[in-house]
Amino acid sequence: MRDIIATDRGERNTSVELAVTITNVKNQPPQWEKESYSVVIPENAARDTPIVTIKATSQLGDPRVTYNLEDGMVPETKLPVRFYLSPNREDSSASILVSEPLDYETTPVFSLRVRAQNVAAVPLAAFTTVYVNVTDVNDNVPFFTSSIYEASVTEGAQIGTLVLQVSANDKDLGLNGEITYSLLSDSSGDHHLFRVDPKLGLIYTEAVFDREAWSSYLLEVQSVDGQESARPGKNKQPNSDTAYVRIFISDVNDNKPVFAQRLYEVGVDENADVGLAVVTVSANDEDEGANAKLRYQITSGNKGGVFDIEPEVGTIFIAQPLDYEEQKRYKLLVLASDGKWEDHAAVVVTVVNKNDEAPVFSMNEYYGSITEELDGSPVFVLQVTATDPDKDADQGAIRYSIHGQGAESHFVINDITGEMYAQRTMDREERAAWRFVVMATDEEGEGLTGFTDVIINVWDINDNAPAFTCAPDNCHSSVAENSPPGTFVVEMTAADRDDAPVGQNAILTYRISENVRVANDADLFVIDSSTGTLSLAAEGLDREFADSHRLVVEARDGGGMIGTATVTVAVTDINDHVPKFRQDRCGARVPEGADEDAAVLELSAVDPDAGTYGQLAFSVVAGDAEQRFYVVGHRPEKTATLRLKKKLDFERPGEQRFNLTLKVEDSDFSSLIHCQILVEDVNDNAPVFIPSSRLLPPLPEDVTVGTSVVQVVASDSDSGLNGDILYSISPRSDPHGHFTVSRAGLVTVAKPLDRETVAGYEVVVMATDRGNPPLTGTVTVRVPLLDVNDNGPELEAAYSPVLWENSPAPQVVWLNRSSTLLRVVDRDSSEHGPPFSLSLPSLYSIHFHLQDHSNGSATLTALRRFDRERQSEFHLPVILIDGGEPPMTATATLTITIGDQNDNAHQAGEKDVYVHTRKGRLANAALGKVYAPDPDDWDNKTYTLETSAAKYFGLNQSSGVLTIKPNTPAGSYWLRVGVSDGVWPDVFSGVRVHVRELEEKSILLSASLRLTGITARGFIDPHVEGKSRLETFWDFLSGALSVRPGSVNIFSIADREERTVDVHFYVLTDNGYMRPEKLHSVLAAHKTKLQALLHANVSQVQVDECVRAACQTAGGCSTRLGIADTPTLVDSGALSLASVKVTSSAVCGCAAREMTRQSCSSYGINPCLNGGTCVDTQGGYRCHCPPQLEGPECQQTRLSLLGNGYAWFPPIRPCFDSHLSLEFMTAEDDGLLLYAGPLATLLPGDSEDYLAIELIGGTPSLKINHGSGTLVLQLTNNIGVTDRRWHRLDVRSNSEEVHFTLDRCSSAIIMETEGVDSWAVTEDRSSCEIRGVTPNRDKYLNGSQVLQIGGVNNNISYEYPQLQHTHYTGCIRNLVVDSKLYDLGSPAESSNTVAGCSLIDDHCSNMERSSPCGKRGRCHGQWGSFSCLCEPGFTGPQCDQGAPEFSFDGRSHVQFHLLWSLPACLTRVQLGIRTRAAFGVVLSLLSREQNEYLRLEVIQGLLAVFYNLGDGDYNLTLPHHPLGDGEWHEAELERYGREFTLRLDGGGGRREVTASLGRSQEIIIDPSVVMLGNSFPSGLNRSFLGCLRDVRFNGRSVPLGRDQPTEGLQVITSQGVSVGCYSEACRKHHCSPPLVCVDLWRHPECRCPAGHMTKESSLGKVCVYTLCASQPCRHGTCVAHSPSRYSCRCSEGYRGRHCEVTLAMYHDADSTSLSLSSMFAISICVMAFLVLMLGLFLYSCWRRHKGLKEGVYHVSAHHGDWEDIRENVLNYDEEGGGEQDQNAFNMVELQRSLQPSPAQSLRYSYLQSIVSSPQTKPPEDDVKKGAPNGNGSATIALRLAIPPSETESLPSPLTFRRSQKALSFSSQDLARYLCEVIRDMEHPEELGAMTTPRCPHRKERRLAAVRSLSSLGALQGSEVRLQAAQGNRLDRFKTLRAVVSDLRGESKAPEGQKDKLKESRGQLSCEKSG
Repeated sequence: MRDIIATDRGERNTSVELAVTITNVKNQPPQWEKESYSVVIPENAARDTPIVTIKATSQLGDPRVTYNLEDGMVPETKLPVRFYLSPNREDSSASILVSEPLDYETTPVFSLRVRAQNVAAVPLAAFTTVYVNVTDVNDNVPFFTSSIYEASVTEGAQIGTLVLQVSANDKDLGLNGEITYSLLSDSSGDHHLFRVDPKLGLIYTEAVFDREAWSSYLLEVQSVDGQESARPGKNKQPNSDTAYVRIFISDVNDNKPVFAQRLYEVGVDENADVGLAVVTVSANDEDEGANAKLRYQITSGNKGGVFDIEPEVGTIFIAQPLDYEEQKRYKLLVLASDGKWEDHAAVVVTVVNKNDEAPVFSMNEYYGSITEELDGSPVFVLQVTATDPDKDADQGAIRYSIHGQGAESHFVINDITGEMYAQRTMDREERAAWRFVVMATDEEGEGLTGFTDVIINVWDINDNAPAFTCAPDNCHSSVAENSPPGTFVVEMTAADRDDAPVGQNAILTYRISENVRVANDADLFVIDSSTGTLSLAAEGLDREFADSHRLVVEARDGGGMIGTATVTVAVTDINDHVPKFRQDRCGARVPEGADEDAAVLELSAVDPDAGTYGQLAFSVVAGDAEQRFYVVGHRPEKTATLRLKKKLDFERPGEQRFNLTLKVEDSDFSSLIHCQILVEDVNDNAPVFIPSSRLLPPLPEDVTVGTSVVQVVASDSDSGLNGDILYSISPRSDPHGHFTVSRAGLVTVAKPLDRETVAGYEVVVMATDRGNPPLTGTVTVRVPLLDVNDNGPELEAAYSPVLWENSPAPQVVWLNRSSTLLRVVDRDSSEHGPPFSLSLPSLYSIHFHLQDHSNGSATLTALRRFDRERQSEFHLPVILIDGGEPPMTATATLTITIGDQNDNAHQAGEKDVYVHTRKGRLANAALGKVYAPDPDDWDNKTYTLETSAAKYFGLNQSSGVLTIKPNTPAGSYWLRVGVSDGVWPDVFSGVRVHVRELEEKSILLSASLRLTGITARGFIDPHVEGKSRLETFWDFLSGALSVRPGSVNIFSIADREERTVDVHFYVLTDNGYMRPEKLHSVLAAHKTKLQALLHANVSQVQVDECVRAACQTAGGCSTRLGIADTPTLVDSGALSLASVKVTSSAVCGCAAREMTRQSCSSYGINPCLNGGTCVDTQGGYRCHCPPQLEGPECQQTRLSLLGNGYAWFPPIRPCFDSHLSLEFMTAEDDGLLLYAGPLATLLPGDSEDYLAIELIGGTPSLKINHGSGTLVLQLTNNIGVTDRRWHRLDVRSNSEEVHFTLDRCSSAIIMETEGVDSWAVTEDRSSCEIRGVTPNRDKYLNGSQVLQIGGVNNNISYEYPQLQHTHYTGCIRNLVVDSKLYDLGSPAESSNTVAGCSLIDDHCSNMERSSPCGKRGRCHGQWGSFSCLCEPGFTGPQCDQGAPEFSFDGRSHVQFHLLWSLPACLTRVQLGIRTRAAFGVVLSLLSREQNEYLRLEVIQGLLAVFYNLGDGDYNLTLPHHPLGDGEWHEAELERYGREFTLRLDGGGGRREVTASLGRSQEIIIDPSVVMLGNSFPSGLNRSFLGCLRDVRFNGRSVPLGRDQPTEGLQVITSQGVSVGCYSEACRKHHCSPPLVCVDLWRHPECRCPAGHMTKESSLGKVCVYTLCASQPCRHGTCVAHSPSRYSCRCSEGYRGRHCEVTLAMYHDADSTSLSLSSMFAISICVMAFLVLMLGLFLYSCWRRHKGLKEGVYHVSAHHGDWEDIRENVLNYDEEGGGEQDQNAFNMVELQRSLQPSPAQSLRYSYLQSIVSSPQTKPPEDDVKKGAPNGNGSATIALRLAIPPSETESLPSPLTFRRSQKALSFSSQDLARYLCEVIRDMEHPEELGAMTTPRCPHRKERRLAAVRSLSSLGALQGSEVRLQAAQGNRLDRFKTLRAVVSDLRGESKAPEGQKDKLKESRGQLSCEKSG
């Protein structure tokens, strides 16, 4: 060992230790064949290319030599490693191969050092050097230094002028880097105007330019190097690059300015202000910049400098005042100059004379008068006159006008004569004088104005009666009883509004018109006639006889008018009565345990006196010597309470009874009463044990049950039940009930005892008396136990020994990591434990030997080898015997795990992974372990994922678990994973990952199944037959539903509870999604068969969590499906399913009635059905529906059943208090209207719930079963429902009874009797309603079965024993369950049904017009006729007129007199309402007696109805939906008898409420007092503030305007109602800029201007400019997402990013023909298609020829451009010219020839024998070059991709695993291949759809046979295949489809056929040749 030291000149050093090994002299290093090697290779040499073979030989006996490639000698040649070394076993040499792309320009020379080492004890090495010289190839592109150049040339420059020089750089050398420049041709011809020097890149002009003709030019210049390119795809052409040169033409001043017009003429007023602009002259100069800058000046005609001009703008303005009299006209000459050129123009200015004197009135003030209450308007008052002082003025041109309060409304003026008139009757008391301003304006009202004042006095007449100041409610006074005559009572004062100073109109006289009489018939009161003083006239006031008196006082004025007032005189009290008790005697009982202050007795007294004289005091005066009681008085009620002052004790002598005397007294008088108080005994003594604890001698643990242990006795000093004792044992002291006690206190053993469990007991015996409340005493009995030998020995611990397989025998077994001893213990005591004996059964002695150490331990030895692959565990019984008396024997089983050794090779496997993700958020989810079959399961494997898959997937190298990365696109991927265990050869396993985007619609329309007895893993594991339950379930659904297996999509298989699995799936066919109710019905109908196939129990068809939910008090229950992005995984070998987390939970509450409407975007699918449009409002969405769809969600409400048919709908899910209703029309006596119940014979444990409604002999019948028995209700005496008229049935059910009602029981007989103080009603409903109670305990219908309307499906093998009839002929409409309206137009399955009602719809459809009621009307057919009902908000015969809107101002109303009869039991009101007010009466109805009423109101912003039908006041409010949001709402009130319903905006859910309050059902409405907008009488203002429209009462329209037709009613009064629904919210509201005010209907809001976004900041709202401000959306609305990003919401009939594309098929319903511009556009499109068709044909021919010429042909099935998109083929230009090639680049594979025949075009054919099973295993070595076939054409090996569309679905994993055949096709025609491409793109919503495992049927496999063409080079190595097509290429494929269809002749097909072709997948004409 030596240290070698290196020192530098700076005296720093370092050392290294040198170790010299002395070897044998015979040990010589290997000998190289050459000292060095030299090789020359081109820089484009491909990877794995061998460049040289080297060899060294060993001189030893062992000839083996190992080679190693050392680091390079030059640093840049070290990394990255460009070469690698591969040994050749045949001749012991080694080859050096290229490992990374080379680049001559980076490293031209490599020096490689190779080490050869022999195999010896001390190996020796020899080195050689390999020199690699890299030669240059033309692989660099001559790149321009800039992609865009800019230069300028002066206009007029000579030809040959130098413009600029372009330059390009090429890194290659020699000719490879020699660059030539040229100009490329372009369509504009700009390249002809310039030339370029080919060597220097100098660009010169070839023409003289004029900037005004063309200001710039664009050239494309190309650089080309000097040799053939070595880059792929260049076809022996040199490398080239292009750049653009923009050349601008600079301006020279070569154009003169020119005025826009030569003469300007203008007039100006002589009084115009100085500085006023008169006219602006303008000249134009075609030059630009400074050459076009003009200056203006006035050169002549400006006399006196009156005008001046802006020199740069040309605006002429007034510089001096004008004077018409001085000069009337000016002619100015104006000059415009650009500094070199100039031009002139003339300006003529005419001065206009003006009027400047205003008219003058004859008086400064005018006075007039008028008498009030004069009739005969208008009444002349006075006349004013004025004159015009202007010279020569026309005095007749003066016009008069009046201004001020009352002008035009009360007074008017003749504008010519000046005469003033009163046009209304005056009221002096309202206003005594009027003052106006009168204006006189000359020039017929257009000139100057003069002013004067006019004062008009109103003279009084006697038109007001006197009015008392205290009237009407405050005329009150008081006087003491027994007061003498003359006593003052009150001063009555009246006032008269007439004029007091004038006449006798206000002079008053008083008298009593209604007085009070006393016993002698004398008046009790008198009044002074002049002063109105009221006083007593006689004696006789007695408060106890009458506490008040009412009299009427009258005041009369001098004109004879009278006013009256009612005076109430209260008589005050004096003490003149004795108080007395109400009872003569009293008594009470009080328990002895009563607390102090406890109430004993309630006392009551009377005293007619009031006030202080009636205040009473109570006291105890005798019988309570020890003061145990006291009295508490209650003066206002004149009562008292006797209370305890001290506690009582019944056991104490003398306290069992008390005789008390009590007194009541007022201030002067008193009285007595005697009371007896009895004391009751209470349980106040607990039982007592003596002693309180007992210790017993030990008891053997094996004592027999029933043995007596001890007897305990307790005593209780109470008597009766309070002293009766019951014994019990405390559960806490004996929790397992080992002891019991008898009624006598005898404790006995109740259960076997065990000392090992409990060594002793402390039993607490309780003694409880029977008092109330009971009292308890306890005693503790201690019972120790004696041990007996009742437990055998057992192992000390749960040993888990491991015995390694293949280990030599014998082998001691280690029981844990530290010990080989097996130890034994015994739970008995020590005398029954050791010594122990351990042994093995003789049967196991050949396997193991157990050595007993006689100390409770033993050693186990294995006697043979074990193989884990045969047996993974060994269960060894060990016999254990203890030393007790008698001894006990036990057997313990020792589980020995056979440890695994890596003694089996692993195999390459394939795995299918199915991933369901939502919006790509299933980030980093585990996809399962890579499948590599290996009998060994303990070995450590290493997994390696090929790098090309790392973009979307990750792999744990140690566990082999595959993960998916975020935002992985949907599609099918093939992954190649290397598997290594370090022992056996490495293998490559394949993984197919199928990624599927789970849409919201898929989840909403999914079905579910709950299985028990299996796990999720067991569901996908293969059975012994080789088929999993998953595949069995697949095949079952495919056959039962008659769909392709690929249509079934299973997206969740999840464990719920122990051995319980939930399966969720959906079915997607060519016709769309299959409804879940149909899926559940099929599963329910074949439940027995399904259980047999799956070998599992079907617990639930449609998972229902409400079965176990406690929702009895919540009104209902529903199951909610929850989807979370948390990933779940089910993994089983060759198959795994990764998906989002699917959970189901019970939601308590009535889902239908509690349904709320959210915004449209909150729903996964459009909540508006049947093509309705969803519109957002403040209160949630609303639907705009197509014609004839009447439901609030656009439901089709009617359905025709044609006999022998049926229709399936979603199950009935009623609330606990449920209501179902429907209407029907038929002419048949028998039929099934509705059935919801079982579809198969019930199995044990199945629910038998069902509901059926039938017609039996023309009588409606209801059968209902809640799961515990059937209730049958049949309406009798109703022979009349088959009359071809609509009839209604209602089924109401709660927890108590079921009601079955016909036609709302309109035929019921109701008798109501009303009196003054009584009210009664009798009702006979027997003819229209029947009631019943469901049997037993089940009270609610658990509805999960499909709802069948009008019949049942007879194709299901079920006899329906519940039904008498299974079909129906007729119509059904308005099926409603708990306010939810069913859509009858979209059944899940149906037969012999038609939407609508065919019995009567002919009257609506057999008209000349398509709809006789118009677009906004609903045609309601009747038998032989029809009627039209307009949608809310529309009116007119054709329902095409918007209903007029009317505004109610807050003091308004409209009173009607209805001329039609009003039913007493029915009221229906519909109206449109818009308001922001919180309160107001909308509609008021009164009975004739005005004691019953009905009012529709807005209360606290909510819709409410208040009513009294004769039995009291009630109200009903619609909560949750306020009206005061300023939007239009459709409100509806419906009353049938006492059932009231309020609906808002169509009702349903929380927009509807129903209640039946009270008992009365009738109201006789007075038709003359129907009032809108206020209540009656209207004196109390409760007016509605807002707008109303389209008011309908009992189906009839009620007009609100006076100009509307009023047939059937009269408008009695109308006040404060105006036409229109105005809003002026922004009129007085101002917003701070830049915010603008937006009128939200009577509510202003400050918002940003259009095209701006609003952001909140610390300063408030900030407006941010967006691109929407430029209005980019031509036919739509711009929605800004950020300042630079927006989207367009297109109007109907338009599409495109900017809504610029008009849809060809869209047309307005009112238009009947195409416009000329439309026909011209269509012609242009047709011509464009023809040109495109010809271009594609020529292009396809060129591509065909090019493909044959190049030898590689590739067409992508998923890209719009025909280019190679493989990941290992990269654009060289974009990747840097080859300096850093990608790892996947393989030039050798790309250059592999396909040897095509030039005479054969590309064709392929579908071979049935080949496509019978899709190829799924990626080809590796089986990919070979195609050999010529018999026809001389080439066969092309194609790789299949998994089709992603919904109809061409993924095959099942079973098919994938079974299909391993290679697939070849001959060359095929391009157009036919494009048919396949277009077919993939036909339905863009289906692209990218992946699914869970499923089997394609034969036709599907044939259509899916070819999905991509790929060159053979892409078939080697790992790769990722993304099969999902990209949506942005759809438009290009649609164009291709049109072209191909036109080539096939499809363009000649009629339009209807074309539409069918578009709607039907796979029906293209190109399929005929496929």
